[in-house]
Amino acid sequence: MSAVRWWRWVLAAGLVIACILAAACSGPRSGASATSGVSGCAAVLPLARSVVHDEGTLIEVRRISRSEADALSRQLGVNPVARPRSRPAVPNQHRPVRSPGWPHTCLVVYRGDYPAGTIAGASPPAVAGRYVLIVLRVRHPAVDRILVTDRLPAGVHS
Repeated sequence: MSAVRWWRWVLAAGLVIACILAAACSGPRSGASATSGVSGCAAVLPLARSVVHDEGTLIEVRRISRSEADALSRQLGVNPVARPRSRPAVPNQHRPVRSPGWPHTCLVVYRGDYPAGTIAGASPPAVAGRYVLIVLRVRHPAVDRILVTDRLPAGVHS
Protein backbone atom coordinates (compact mmCIF):
# COMPACT_ATOMS: atom_id res chain seq x y z
CA MET A 1 0.00 0.00 0.00
CA SER A 2 1.48 3.35 -0.94
CA ALA A 3 1.84 6.19 1.54
CA VAL A 4 -0.84 8.28 -0.21
CA ARG A 5 -3.43 5.47 -0.06
CA TRP A 6 -2.60 4.83 3.59
CA TRP A 7 -3.16 8.52 4.50
CA ARG A 8 -6.45 8.58 2.59
CA TRP A 9 -7.62 5.51 4.48
CA VAL A 10 -6.64 7.07 7.86
CA LEU A 11 -8.35 10.36 6.89
CA ALA A 12 -11.55 8.55 5.82
CA ALA A 13 -11.61 6.47 9.01
CA GLY A 14 -11.08 9.61 11.11
CA LEU A 15 -13.91 11.35 9.28
CA VAL A 16 -16.27 8.42 9.92
CA ILE A 17 -15.37 8.38 13.62
CA ALA A 18 -15.87 12.15 13.88
CA CYS A 19 -19.32 11.88 12.26
CA ILE A 20 -20.35 9.09 14.63
CA LEU A 21 -19.23 11.08 17.68
CA ALA A 22 -20.95 14.23 16.43
CA ALA A 23 -24.20 12.34 15.91
CA ALA A 24 -24.00 10.76 19.37
CA CYS A 25 -23.34 14.08 21.10
CA SER A 26 -26.04 16.02 19.29
CA GLY A 27 -28.97 13.76 20.09
CA PRO A 28 -32.32 15.03 21.31
CA ARG A 29 -31.16 15.05 24.96
CA SER A 30 -28.06 17.11 24.32
CA GLY A 31 -27.82 19.98 26.78
CA ALA A 32 -30.92 19.01 28.73
CA SER A 33 -30.82 17.65 32.22
CA ALA A 34 -33.32 16.19 34.63
CA THR A 35 -33.13 19.34 36.70
CA SER A 36 -33.75 21.90 33.97
CA GLY A 37 -36.73 24.23 34.37
CA VAL A 38 -38.86 22.12 32.06
CA SER A 39 -38.26 18.79 33.71
CA GLY A 40 -37.49 19.76 37.29
CA CYS A 41 -40.34 17.66 38.64
CA ALA A 42 -38.96 14.64 36.80
CA ALA A 43 -35.87 14.84 39.00
CA VAL A 44 -37.91 13.97 42.11
CA LEU A 45 -40.01 11.16 40.63
CA PRO A 46 -37.68 8.40 41.91
CA LEU A 47 -38.04 9.83 45.42
CA ALA A 48 -41.84 9.88 45.10
CA ARG A 49 -41.86 6.33 43.76
CA SER A 50 -39.85 5.17 46.78
CA VAL A 51 -42.35 6.84 49.15
CA VAL A 52 -45.17 4.67 47.75
CA HIS A 53 -42.88 1.61 47.59
CA ASP A 54 -43.30 1.48 43.80
CA GLU A 55 -47.01 0.66 44.26
CA GLY A 56 -49.87 2.35 42.47
CA THR A 57 -50.30 4.43 39.33
CA LEU A 58 -48.80 7.86 38.83
CA ILE A 59 -51.70 10.15 37.90
CA GLU A 60 -50.36 13.70 38.24
CA VAL A 61 -47.10 15.60 38.43
CA ARG A 62 -47.00 19.37 38.51
CA ARG A 63 -45.39 22.40 40.05
CA ILE A 64 -47.03 23.64 43.21
CA SER A 65 -46.46 26.65 45.41
CA ARG A 66 -46.13 26.53 49.18
CA SER A 67 -49.54 28.22 49.57
CA GLU A 68 -51.17 25.65 47.25
CA ALA A 69 -49.62 22.81 49.28
CA ASP A 70 -50.93 24.38 52.50
CA ALA A 71 -54.41 24.73 50.96
CA LEU A 72 -54.37 21.04 49.90
CA SER A 73 -53.39 20.05 53.45
CA ARG A 74 -56.23 22.10 54.93
CA GLN A 75 -58.77 20.61 52.47
CA LEU A 76 -57.76 17.16 53.70
CA GLY A 77 -58.07 18.16 57.36
CA VAL A 78 -54.35 18.47 58.10
CA ASN A 79 -52.97 21.66 59.57
CA PRO A 80 -49.78 22.66 57.75
CA VAL A 81 -46.74 23.02 59.97
CA ALA A 82 -45.57 26.60 60.36
CA ARG A 83 -42.00 26.86 59.11
CA PRO A 84 -39.91 29.51 60.83
CA ARG A 85 -37.70 31.57 58.58
CA SER A 86 -34.03 30.82 58.97
CA ARG A 87 -33.15 34.49 58.58
CA PRO A 88 -35.13 37.70 58.41
CA ALA A 89 -36.58 38.74 55.08
CA VAL A 90 -34.23 41.53 54.13
CA PRO A 91 -34.25 42.67 50.53
CA ASN A 92 -30.99 41.77 48.85
CA GLN A 93 -30.17 43.71 45.74
CA HIS A 94 -27.42 41.23 44.83
CA ARG A 95 -29.55 38.10 44.94
CA PRO A 96 -29.55 36.36 41.55
CA VAL A 97 -32.83 36.33 39.70
CA ARG A 98 -34.19 32.82 39.38
CA SER A 99 -35.82 31.54 36.26
CA PRO A 100 -39.64 31.75 36.49
CA GLY A 101 -39.93 28.21 35.09
CA TRP A 102 -37.90 26.60 37.88
CA PRO A 103 -40.18 24.39 39.96
CA HIS A 104 -39.10 24.63 43.59
CA THR A 105 -41.85 22.33 44.82
CA CYS A 106 -43.77 19.63 42.96
CA LEU A 107 -46.94 17.70 43.66
CA VAL A 108 -46.87 14.01 42.74
CA VAL A 109 -50.11 12.02 43.03
CA TYR A 110 -50.39 8.22 43.02
CA ARG A 111 -53.58 6.13 42.93
CA GLY A 112 -53.59 2.68 44.47
CA ASP A 113 -54.50 0.76 47.61
CA TYR A 114 -52.70 2.22 50.62
CA PRO A 115 -53.72 0.59 53.94
CA ALA A 116 -53.13 2.52 57.16
CA GLY A 117 -49.49 2.58 58.16
CA THR A 118 -48.03 1.55 54.79
CA ILE A 119 -46.82 5.04 53.85
CA ALA A 120 -44.19 6.19 56.33
CA GLY A 121 -44.41 9.87 57.18
CA ALA A 122 -48.01 10.23 56.01
CA SER A 123 -50.14 12.88 57.60
CA PRO A 124 -52.28 11.84 59.40
CA PRO A 125 -50.34 8.61 59.97
CA ALA A 126 -53.21 6.18 60.60
CA VAL A 127 -55.24 7.01 57.49
CA ALA A 128 -55.83 4.52 54.68
CA GLY A 129 -56.76 5.68 51.24
CA ARG A 130 -56.78 5.35 47.48
CA TYR A 131 -54.58 8.38 46.82
CA VAL A 132 -51.19 9.56 48.05
CA LEU A 133 -50.32 13.22 47.46
CA ILE A 134 -46.61 13.88 47.88
CA VAL A 135 -45.20 17.40 47.98
CA LEU A 136 -41.48 17.36 47.17
CA ARG A 137 -38.79 20.02 47.22
CA VAL A 138 -36.78 20.00 44.01
CA ARG A 139 -33.55 21.92 44.52
CA HIS A 140 -32.29 19.60 47.24
CA PRO A 141 -34.70 16.69 46.70
CA ALA A 142 -36.66 16.00 49.85
CA VAL A 143 -40.19 15.12 50.89
CA ASP A 144 -42.06 18.15 52.23
CA ARG A 145 -45.29 16.35 53.13
CA ILE A 146 -47.27 13.22 52.36
CA LEU A 147 -51.06 13.18 52.41
CA VAL A 148 -53.16 10.00 52.15
CA THR A 149 -56.83 10.30 51.26
CA ASP A 150 -59.80 8.49 49.71
CA ARG A 151 -60.91 11.55 47.76
CA LEU A 152 -58.94 14.02 45.74
CA PRO A 153 -59.26 17.64 46.80
CA ALA A 154 -60.37 20.34 44.37
CA GLY A 155 -57.63 21.28 41.93
CA VAL A 156 -56.09 17.81 41.74
CA HIS A 157 -57.02 15.75 38.67
CA SER A 158 -57.33 11.99 38.46
